[in-house]
Amino acid sequence: MLDEENRAEITKYFEKHLPPAGTARLITFGTKKGKLECMYCDEVKQLAEELAAVSKGRVTAEHHAIEDDRELADRLKVRRTPATVVSDPDLRYALKFYGLPGGYEFTAVLEDIVDVIAGAAKLAPKTTESLHGIGSPAHIQVFVTPTCPYCPAAVRMAHRFSLSNPEQIDAEMVESMEFPALADRYTVMAVPKIVVNDRVEFEGALPEGQFLEQVVEATKAT
Repeated sequence: MLDEENRAEITKYFEKHLPPAGTARLITFGTKKGKLECMYCDEVKQLAEELAAVSKGRVTAEHHAIEDDRELADRLKVRRTPATVVSDPDLRYALKFYGLPGGYEFTAVLEDIVDVIAGAAKLAPKTTESLHGIGSPAHIQVFVTPTCPYCPAAVRMAHRFSLSNPEQIDAEMVESMEFPALADRYTVMAVPKIVVNDRVEFEGALPEGQFLEQVVEATKAT
């Protein structure tokens, strides 16, 4: 899935941005039910394997059938397939992509890998403090399409929030066209659309402070 030019660009990106030490895990989940139930399961697996192959040992790829590895899926809070999870060797983090992370979203995968290996999110100190103070779970769904240039920023914001407080914040990208029933459920008319705890919904790649306000609001007791 990655041509020679893509592989060369990824190699240069990793050489420039990866910390000196550490690794990341790309964990993909598919299903045994076949193409009708999981159209891009094979492609998600292949993309992870090809990305790992050009990482010079900094990224590993593994694939699981969700029916056979329910314990791992539950630990990472994987709810549907195909799924790609960017994690660390100890599974502290679970930055999720539902659907094929192609188009503009592929950049978000690369940046997530860098952040996971670094073990830190690039956020303002006040944002980090607020995120650490969240005492109840936040489930952030970011609905995207591959051709949306603004969507990766929203995905990355959600994933950075999760990286900052993985115990309470669960963040995932959802490719709208691959999950039309889910997109219909949340009336996704424009992307990126963000849904937090099924309580707060907003559109657009909001700045860090405004995004934080929405997440905090969604975690307040009713």
